[in-house]
Formats: sequence, C-alpha cells, structure tokens
Amino acid sequence: MSVLGRAMGAQRARKRNDFYPTIDPRAAAALAPHLRPGLIYGEPCAGDGDLIDLLAKHGMVCTWALELEPEFRRWPMAKGNALTLTEADMGDAEELITNPPWTRQLLHALIAHLASLRPTWLLFDASWKHTAQAAKFAPICTDIVSVGRLKWFRNSPYDPPDDCAWYRFDARSAAPTRYHFRRVTGAPAVQELLL
Repeated sequence: MSVLGRAMGAQRARKRNDFYPTIDPRAAAALAPHLRPGLIYGEPCAGDGDLIDLLAKHGMVCTWALELEPEFRRWPMAKGNALTLTEADMGDAEELITNPPWTRQLLHALIAHLASLRPTWLLFDASWKHTAQAAKFAPICTDIVSVGRLKWFRNSPYDPPDDCAWYRFDARSAAPTRYHFRRVTGAPAVQELLL
C-alpha cells in the first residue's frame, strides 16, 4: 500500500500474489506508440491475460505468457515463474511486456532478471523513479512512459490514488533514460525529455 493510499484510507492490503488485472485500455494506449507495429513479445506475469488482449488491439503479438497460479488456461498462457525464465525460454519474443507485482523485493528481482534476457517493459507506480531504491536500476532504465491513474477493478467508478508509468529496462543498453509524457489536448507537441 502506498503512504498516500493509507493516509486517505483509500487502499486495502495488497491482493494475493499482487494480482491486479490490467483491464484499463489506457495502459496499452500509452505504451503502443513506443512499440514497433507487429512486435512479438512474451508476457512473464500474465494474470488473466487482460494485457495480452489490450496489446493485441494495437497489433502486438504475444508468443508466450506465464502466471504463477493461472485461474484458467488459455493460449498462450502456461503456469510458470518469471524468475526461472532462461534464454532458452524466450523463443521468438523480441521484448518482454508485463504488469508485474509491485512488492519491491519481487519487483526488483524481476527487473534485474528479465532485463538480462530481453528489453523489458514493466507497468508500475510512477513514484518509484523518485526513490533511493530506484537508483541502482537507473543505468538499465532506457525509457519511462507516463500513463496516469489506471483502474484495476472492473466496474469501479474510481481511479486509485497512485499514478502509473511504463518503465523499459535493458541490461544490454547504456542509453540515457528518455521520459515520454502523456499528450494533453491543446498542449505543445514537446513530449520527450532526454536526460
């Protein structure tokens, strides 16, 4: 739970396995402009496969997906642990894209492991980049895409208090981090900041 969420009384304890389905189309809409059309990717923390469906609408192709405890089996999803993936498991996947658990110990292990296999896009809280713990990942963070608040609960009229961002990590890259801000109608076209 975030400090803000606890203070506002707006958050409950995290769900089992940090399972928050990526049901909000704004998540995929923010990321799609930064992906090559027809990109083939793997989904290492697939949940119910909602993100796969959202990205398919933007022309992305999921070649395989894993979940620790899938509630149902559907192609391309299988039971598995993202932290045990190897190069041999990557298949045709050019990149990895997922909404990982936000629990820091697990999130940080996933960043290090997945980024060593393929360039990896992870969706989690935007405030993370301002923490001391994020500093050790700065050398492999190539892109941050602002998303804003997303819905995690079907039929909820509310957006949670935490803003989200897509982070791209690549252990093989030494490129400086590029920040991509959401475009607001009527705003100037400047959207990227290279630091």
